Amino acid sequence: MRLPLLLFLLLLCQGAASAWDVVLHENRRYVPVENVSKFYNLSPPVKQEDSFAIKSATKTIKGKSGTREVFINNVKYVLCFPIVKKGGSILISAMDVTKIIEPVMRPGLIKNVAPVTTVILDAGHGGHDSGAKSGRGIEKEAALDVVLRARRLLLERGYKVHLTRSNDTFIPLEKRPALANRHQNAVFVSVHFNKSNTVGGTGIETFALAPRGVPSMDEENLSYSDLKTYPGHARDPENVALATAMHSSMLRHMRLGDRGIKRARFVVIKNLIIPGVLLEGGFINHPIDGRLIASSSYRNAFAQAILEGITRYGSAVSGKPATQSPSATASATDPSSIPNLPRSLSPYNLNSHLNEAVQRTSQQLAEPSTTAQPPKTNAN
Repeated sequence: MRLPLLLFLLLLCQGAASAWDVVLHENRRYVPVENVSKFYNLSPPVKQEDSFAIKSATKTIKGKSGTREVFINNVKYVLCFPIVKKGGSILISAMDVTKIIEPVMRPGLIKNVAPVTTVILDAGHGGHDSGAKSGRGIEKEAALDVVLRARRLLLERGYKVHLTRSNDTFIPLEKRPALANRHQNAVFVSVHFNKSNTVGGTGIETFALAPRGVPSMDEENLSYSDLKTYPGHARDPENVALATAMHSSMLRHMRLGDRGIKRARFVVIKNLIIPGVLLEGGFINHPIDGRLIASSSYRNAFAQAILEGITRYGSAVSGKPATQSPSATASATDPSSIPNLPRSLSPYNLNSHLNEAVQRTSQQLAEPSTTAQPPKTNAN
């Protein structure tokens, strides 16, 4: 009897997958933007040459082929892979649908996420490691000042707060996530400031851990480290959720240019077992950024953005997204790079745990049946 059941489940799963017109490009799976707009109940794509826009009354997704940038509710995301145009269709990689677009578009679907009660604040650099320098200041001092201001605001709001450093002390990179991992129901926020080789660099950016199999930062080709699994990968959905909430709050409060939400494998985030992000609050050697970073008002704004970002993240993962614009809602991603995404509002009316059920049944059939076990109800 188990074989017919498995075939039935597989047929249902194939029916769900057929809703996505998967296209292979350079041995990578892509889907048309039309599929994305239909799945998320957005308007049909409006295309203009290589650009597209899909929207609803409250959500927008915009992008351009040949780039790795997409704007979701006017917040910039740097994609894992370029948007491409093929046969008249504009295509987005399936990895980017599941690892970026899905977490931003659908609130409250992350599984087994505890409410945030504790915040680990990490002031970058310290001691003999000064970080970026300019005539207006030193990164290690500015980062610590922002962290201390944010700590006060978070404590006033009722959070427990732990600092990786509270003075001008050097803490090795490996020890920072190790300190954070001691705490439950927590998130990790690392505060930094940028510096460019010229004075032209400006703006704020946020880094979340790059998923396995994705180039880090601006690299075009994969390296060995890109294929390794790190502890932080278990938190891919939460990492994007937290990055979205933090970055949109920074844009609102700090009023500098949007350099985007990016992916990297920094030691302080890849070794975390709790959600974590690294924030870059502007370029310390830029004439405008640097003047702002040196000011008390800007550091207060940065601290306020950290508080708001953490609060908005908690609202998003609880299924009660904040209402301010830009959106900071976020949700779970599918473990596959094919956008076969369970959803309670699916137009296909499929069981939201169908894929998990198929996997469990396949696994049970492959295992020798020694001792009969009673079936588990509502297994997720």
